[in-house]
Amino acid sequence: MATRSPQNQASLYVPENIAHNVKTITFIRSSMSAITGSAAGILGLTGYFGFIFYGTTALFTSFLIWALKTQAKPGIYFRSRTDVWTEGVFGGLFSYVLFWTLLYVYD
Repeated sequence: MATRSPQNQASLYVPENIAHNVKTITFIRSSMSAITGSAAGILGLTGYFGFIFYGTTALFTSFLIWALKTQAKPGIYFRSRTDVWTEGVFGGLFSYVLFWTLLYVYD
């Protein structure tokens, strides 16, 4: 099998499809951040435990996207294979903290 040049490799991706895939991941992460932030607030998590909870759920969400949405082949849907694991993680953190603080239950 012949190796493809970088120019041929770049032509494999359609920018509209890549943008749609990134938009889908952002929506999934925002939704999961709101849900897990609500759960963290209701559970009364504080300090580092809340951020560890976010990190754990973000990692789990990334795994689900990788396994279910891309069927363990993220290179087909994104320019970089790491986009599945990193895209929208910090944006989701803001939603998480918002819902975490709004639904925090005092002891």
